[in-house]
Amino acid sequence: MPEVTVESGERRVRLQASPIPATATLGALIASATESGASPTPTEAATARCDDDGDKRPARQVSAEINIDFATKSADVVQTIVFRNREALPLDSIVLDVQANQWEDGFQLMDLTVEGASADYDLNLNRLRVSLGEPLESGCRLEIGLMFRLQPAPIRDGLRSYRGFFGYSARQLNLGHFLPTVSARLDDDWRIHDPIGIGEQVVYDVADWLVTVTVENAPEALALAAPGRVTPLGPTTWDIELLNSRDFAISLGDGLYASELQLGNGVTVEVYTFADAQIYANGVRLDGADHVLKETENALPLFEKLFAPYDRERFVIVQGDFPDGMEFSGLVFVGGAWFTSFDGGPRNYLTLISVHEIAHQWWYARVGNDSALNPWLDEALATYSEYLFIEAHYPAFKNWWWSFRVAGFFPQGKVDSDVYEFATAREYINAVYLRGVQMLHNLRVDIGDEAFFQLLRAYLAAGDGQIAEPTLFWRQLAPEQRDLTLATRTEYLRQHDDKVLFGAVDN
Repeated sequence: MPEVTVESGERRVRLQASPIPATATLGALIASATESGASPTPTEAATARCDDDGDKRPARQVSAEINIDFATKSADVVQTIVFRNREALPLDSIVLDVQANQWEDGFQLMDLTVEGASADYDLNLNRLRVSLGEPLESGCRLEIGLMFRLQPAPIRDGLRSYRGFFGYSARQLNLGHFLPTVSARLDDDWRIHDPIGIGEQVVYDVADWLVTVTVENAPEALALAAPGRVTPLGPTTWDIELLNSRDFAISLGDGLYASELQLGNGVTVEVYTFADAQIYANGVRLDGADHVLKETENALPLFEKLFAPYDRERFVIVQGDFPDGMEFSGLVFVGGAWFTSFDGGPRNYLTLISVHEIAHQWWYARVGNDSALNPWLDEALATYSEYLFIEAHYPAFKNWWWSFRVAGFFPQGKVDSDVYEFATAREYINAVYLRGVQMLHNLRVDIGDEAFFQLLRAYLAAGDGQIAEPTLFWRQLAPEQRDLTLATRTEYLRQHDDKVLFGAVDN
């Protein structure tokens, strides 16, 4: 395992892992450790550290060395996770969320250690349970080391293509939800769900990510799109630091080109696209990358004003060779079809999906939620943020948005449904996204604009950096607002009783 050094500081903590030579392979690393006698035995004691290192940093700190072969679209990874138990009681096991293992041949685990000692584990789909020789006491931390190989699947047609954020095309390799992380702890249990093809099922707490990426067999025009602080170490090697983040995702593209601008607040926006993002229609050149830059320049400051300041130095948008879009912290994908079908104006999915994914930087990246059980908490809010964008920057198109985005699909269903209740993605979107925006708009009418936006700001402030439950949202309503919103809640929610929505709070 790479050596990890924890350096305390007032602003942040950095985990530094010894670099893997570019020519190293996972098998060679394991063989070398075995021959040298460095590999631990199961009988060695794994001793956690219980010194006080403060509670300002996340309980999860991830350091990884990633060797990517762009020719085969595979990766060898050496990873260390530092986890501190912030529960009141000791833990006798730790569960890792391994999203890559849901795909056939997607994840091959070679080695796992706890504090340098071999550990028993059980890997079942996306759940990796690590047994601890001794319970991890409250306030103590330990290191989990992993060696594994990743083999994303090619992006094909059908429902699976929407998972192209962990997949590849001939020109692009996307790695999202690919590094194992310690599962979220909610209600004294590990919150992790079985994956299905509808919606999303991740529940992530925040972590610090410090990653080195090295690419072999790289084409001459290879480019890396990554969030956070990116430091080039060579033509195909980068250090990436992403702190206090719900996830970590990167994209590598042959011919991926970056367009960039700096907003007035100092945030740098980068849009990565391929050549086909520029199209010609009726003799006119239409540049999707320029359009997305412009709309980000409009949307991000608007959401800062309505919700809260954007909390990172950079924001990255990537043209993805898969449908629709996908949000990550500091980086989002927008499907390539929306670029190649761009018509030059704002009334299209290139505009709306870009704005939707931008809004997820508040509704998901800032305020987390259980995306399987309570998906409306991020998806309805992100979709309604599209309308807020249209309302602010293209007010003449407000009716168009409601017709194009919502009414034309004749949505039905209860907003507070979970992803497992739906037979099709269309039914899920209609109930959670579209009925969700109808509910939010009705709430706005019920209590008025000023109170509604105060509700959104209060919810974000209460849930910032947390994994929110629906009660956190509804508790931001003042007692008199509960009466005003009762009819709306009754119409759109399955669980609309005050005791369910507001919990144990004073009336």
